[in-house]
Amino acid sequence: LDRVPLSSGINAEYGDRNMLTQLLATAAALLILGTGEARPDYISLAKLINANRQSDVSWGTLMVTVKGDGLSDRGVTGMVCGDNMTDDTAHFLCQAAGFGSMEQWSRLSRASDAHKLSYADWRNFFVGKFVGFALDDLKCSPGATRLEECSHNPVGHHNCRYYEGMVLKCSEMERGVDLEDMDVQLQKGRGVMSSNGTVLLNGTRSSGLVCADGVTSDTAELLCNEAGYDTLVDYQAAKNVNRSSKLSCDTLRYRNISVIVEDLDCPSNSTDLGDCSASHARGDCDADDALWLSCTNDSGQEWELIDLTLAHNVAGHHEERDLETGGDFGTVLVTIRNTKTGEERTGLTPYTARSYNYYAYSMCHMMGYPHELPHAHETRTGDVSDTFNIKVSCGYILENDMDFVLSYLWCPHGNYLELSSCRFYVAPDGYNPGLDNAMWLNCI
Repeated sequence: LDRVPLSSGINAEYGDRNMLTQLLATAAALLILGTGEARPDYISLAKLINANRQSDVSWGTLMVTVKGDGLSDRGVTGMVCGDNMTDDTAHFLCQAAGFGSMEQWSRLSRASDAHKLSYADWRNFFVGKFVGFALDDLKCSPGATRLEECSHNPVGHHNCRYYEGMVLKCSEMERGVDLEDMDVQLQKGRGVMSSNGTVLLNGTRSSGLVCADGVTSDTAELLCNEAGYDTLVDYQAAKNVNRSSKLSCDTLRYRNISVIVEDLDCPSNSTDLGDCSASHARGDCDADDALWLSCTNDSGQEWELIDLTLAHNVAGHHEERDLETGGDFGTVLVTIRNTKTGEERTGLTPYTARSYNYYAYSMCHMMGYPHELPHAHETRTGDVSDTFNIKVSCGYILENDMDFVLSYLWCPHGNYLELSSCRFYVAPDGYNPGLDNAMWLNCI
């Protein structure tokens, strides 16, 4: 589980009452029936807070947020009551806070003032307002790693007082994040599932966002695969993405979602998230730095258009050196490159009728021809005479096994546009609309 602030976007230092107010109030408990998928209760956040309201410490008052079936999206936040506390339970709670093991535990009544949240702070922010305690009568067996392996009262139900809260001293060594049971979702807006959106990790032990810092394309692509998509299109920090394409700030606040994972790394030979490594968030990566992905099942998006040219040859001459390219007229040849493998393909693209020759102007401009082209137009190669040697001949196409590489190509009208602005579909295997339907273009 994570070691991140209970409120997304708040730094690890809580030096004044306003910040503590935001920390606790944002994660306030709402004991209402949830509408999400049924799942066991789990601790989504666990923090140790000392008298100085610092939450980046290994010795302090334990605060947890519990989520699960029957609870609101925000879950229930509060202290853990010390009733029936054992070393095994304290060890489980230290691990829930992201540490390797427990060194010692006590109730607030026996803890030194330096390591506990003061009664005044607890009273001001909980008593009469919120639940105050999230868990009571918690008891975990040796080796427990999930809340569902422990017994406890219904979440938020307790008969505890302030002095029965838990103070833990945990080992400084942090344990890695267990990614084995995590599901990957891409969400935007109010939590709509999409092929592009903020990356949300959902597990039975924790749930939250991934810090984008240091994420590689191999890691981003595996996350796409885990989310059910074949191909990575793009990955960014959320701050670089339009707000309509990522989880809204209000949704993050209402559902108490924050960054739980940093330094996520998936080697190139990884087959699932369990092969990856990550560390618990340290509080210096907030929702603005969360990872955003765009994924697709359209294999065409693995390709980029890198060249357009016009070609022709003298009929009866079919050696590669016989093909003339770069002239003012000819059969349109396109070259595409696979962005993953580097493979390049050159071949034909089909003709599609356009009005007013805007399409011809755009294609010519893409290839560097001047803007004043009074006679520019495109047509089917089948409508161009075989006797003038102004297109790629049938013999050349057959002898060089030339095929269609695109099934669709469209470039927008305008000056100074680049090839990247064109829209295209990669031709599927066996695609052949007829060689007479290949595109021919005149740029004079």
